[in-house]
Amino acid sequence: MNHSEPVSKVFYIAVYDICQPRRLAKVLKIFRKFMNWVQNSAFEGELTAKQFQLLNNELSNIIKKDKDSVIFYHAEEQKHIGKKILGVEKNEITQFF
Repeated sequence: MNHSEPVSKVFYIAVYDICQPRRLAKVLKIFRKFMNWVQNSAFEGELTAKQFQLLNNELSNIIKKDKDSVIFYHAEEQKHIGKKILGVEKNEITQFF
């Protein structure tokens, strides 16, 4: 019988600014594999440590660190993050996991 610990997840908000359209398309595709799109250049979602590392590795292979920017905000639990939307909510949040 396997008594493994439950896998803990951290809630992330990612924002990015990618200078070149081809890299931008690749970054968008990578983010969509791991997180939920909320609006232009912004994603959110819960990731395990392994998923976050995979995401970082894939992004590091695409972005130019001297030209592009990716910022991650994180919280141990999503319930500790308040969210208020002014105007239109760009995308209904769905979970792909």
